[in-house]
Amino acid sequence: MDIAILDLIQAHLRSPLMDALMLAATHLGDLALVWLAAGAVLAAQPRYRRYGAAVLLAVAATAVLGMLVLKPLFGRVRPFEAYGFMGLLVPPPAGNSFPSNHSMVSFAAAAALCCVPGRGRLSVALKAAGVALACLIAFSRLYLYVHYPSDILVGAVVGAAVGVLSVRLVLRLWPEKTPS
Repeated sequence: MDIAILDLIQAHLRSPLMDALMLAATHLGDLALVWLAAGAVLAAQPRYRRYGAAVLLAVAATAVLGMLVLKPLFGRVRPFEAYGFMGLLVPPPAGNSFPSNHSMVSFAAAAALCCVPGRGRLSVALKAAGVALACLIAFSRLYLYVHYPSDILVGAVVGAAVGVLSVRLVLRLWPEKTPS
């Protein structure tokens, strides 16, 4: 089923415009720079400093978990290698396929961002933008044929869990100061 979904994407969505969009999206996830920037912006504001730290922790924890634990543990070959796909738009990524670190890191950061307090329009819009960006980055990995859908799904679920746990850990270890 994984390969059928990848081939369906290639058959029905591939176009020069989508190529450009998906390349831009995947590069937003490279080195997690967009998520590190979001965490840094939050950390720079005293009111949201703990949440910024949680975003940064979530990004670091998922990057380490994926690259040093899960990918070596499962050792899944990437789809372009396994199926001889010749239409790669990016240099062949090194390392294993399962799970997608782009997805895991993106959903960890997006989940942590969704925990930031606030219900106003701007807050909701920023949270929705974080989730939408995580989804776009994850989909770009399918479009580019460098991950299977199951790599993305597991990466998203593990990432979201790590994101929420990161917020809980930071809030527990770094309690809010109460006025005396």
